Amino acid sequence: MIRVTCFGGEITDSLQVYLDRISKQISIEWKILKIKKQTSEQGSEPLNEEKAFLKSQEGRAWVALTVEGQKMNSMEFYQWLFQKKRHLVIGPAAGFHPKTLAAAESKLSLSPLTFTHQTAQLMLAESLYRSVCIHFNHPFAK
Repeated sequence: MIRVTCFGGEITDSLQVYLDRISKQISIEWKILKIKKQTSEQGSEPLNEEKAFLKSQEGRAWVALTVEGQKMNSMEFYQWLFQKKRHLVIGPAAGFHPKTLAAAESKLSLSPLTFTHQTAQLMLAESLYRSVCIHFNHPFAK
C-alpha cells in the first residue's frame, strides 16, 4: 500500500491516468488536503492544516517530499519504495513548516528544482508508476 497526501493542488486528468494505471497493480491512496489560506511565505507557526495532519499522524511514519530531501535515481527509489508501506507527503505551497518537517520519518527530493503542486504530483505519480513497472517487470520501465 502506498499513501500520498498533498497539501493543496488537485487531481488533474493527467494525474488520474497514472493513478488508474498504478491502482491496477497495487493499492494506492491519493489524498488532497485543501488549504483554506494559501500563503507564499512561512509563518511563525505551521498552517492549521499542517497541525491537523500532524495530529492525525501521531505515531505513524511518513516521508516529506522536499527539495532538501534525499535524492534517488529510479532504481534506488523503486528499491526504497517497496521495502515497506510508504506514506509520501507533498507540502504546502510555501513548503513545510520546520515543526512539521521535523516530525517526518525521513525526507525525499524529487528534484533540486521547485515545482507547482500539479507538476510535483505528476512527477511523483510517474515515479510511482515507473517503480510499479520495475516491480512487475513491465516494459515501460526499460
